[in-house]
Amino acid sequence: MQNYITTENIIDTVTWLLQHQDCFDRLQFDVEQQELIVYHAAGVDVIRPNMYLTAQYGILVTS
Repeated sequence: MQNYITTENIIDTVTWLLQHQDCFDRLQFDVEQQELIVYHAAGVDVIRPNMYLTAQYGILVTS
């Protein structure tokens, strides 16, 4: 599955991201803010519920 819409369940999002490890450099979870942060070729994104993610062409694209 190359496309994914994030949910409130952070574990599902991390699982999807781990299936596409070639598309990002690093994951970080901020415990205080309860935010998942992804570092990738196009920059840094805070992953929030209802975001559209795609791993096509070997790069992570977020909405």
